[in-house]
Amino acid sequence: MTRPTTWSPSAQEALSRLNGQLFATTTEAGAVLRYNHRTVRAAITAGQIPAVRFGSTWRIPTAWLREQAQLGAISPADDAA
Repeated sequence: MTRPTTWSPSAQEALSRLNGQLFATTTEAGAVLRYNHRTVRAAITAGQIPAVRFGSTWRIPTAWLREQAQLGAISPADDAA
């Protein structure tokens, strides 16, 4: 039996895919945040990640994801210290 493959983009690929989109999937959010999509869903349930439910799926605002990505970025000044 072969193992199923799942799509797991890098953080940069996920952010570039989100250009022009208002919401991201849990898989895309997981790639940006460097978490498993199940961890993202658990954080949504716990109220730690803002999300909107569309049918049976969760969507995370891309504005929030971009803000979180910027908070985690290391500036060149931080490297020199």
